[in-house]
Amino acid sequence: DAWYNKGVAYGELGKPQEAMGCYDKALEINPKNASAWCNKGVTLGELGKYEKALQCYDAALGIDPKDASTWLNKGLAQKELGKYEEACGCCDTALGINPKIEGAWTCKGIALKDLGKYKEAIGCFDTALYRDAGDAGAWYNKGVALGKLGNFEETLVCYDKALEINPGSSDAWNNKGNGLYKLGRYEEAIGCFYQALLINPGLGGAWNNKGVALKDLGDYEEAIACYDKA
Repeated sequence: DAWYNKGVAYGELGKPQEAMGCYDKALEINPKNASAWCNKGVTLGELGKYEKALQCYDAALGIDPKDASTWLNKGLAQKELGKYEEACGCCDTALGINPKIEGAWTCKGIALKDLGKYKEAIGCFDTALYRDAGDAGAWYNKGVALGKLGNFEETLVCYDKALEINPGSSDAWNNKGNGLYKLGRYEEAIGCFYQALLINPGLGGAWNNKGVALKDLGDYEEAIACYDKA
């Protein structure tokens, strides 16, 4: 337990490598520690090692198949690997065990969105937001799905909600700009791209989008300068 708790503390401090070492020690002592397997998986996910994370989640579920959090974390890893159908299945299992688990509806919605099932995805985001109206990820991804369906007025509402919660999201500013551009509101769109680039100057999509909007306003020199930075 001491090694496990030390790993949790390192994780809270944002030190994944140190946390990993502690979980490995805990598992040497007790290979049946499902929580250590799960947390090791989460740590591997933070390091972008999703395939290895899945192996840890499977080990944890072999010990405790009724742990909703492990199922959800497995779904999140599968989503990152582009295994969207499998991710949906894991989220469903997590919700079957614990209907109130946080994050499962949003995870499932993102997987459905990435499968092109936009209406189903919006239903998931609506459920997530009914449970937690402060879920910035659900607002943002609902906006993306609505945009794919051409509902640009509604998508702006979602991005505004996401930005109220997380004003530092360059992606939300960029996507809000795209929605405004689609509605012909080019100057407002440029303002959003400007905000996105203040937060993340390396966001190539925002430079390109700003260039397109400037071009449509007839400001070709400024547009070219943006394309050069994209």
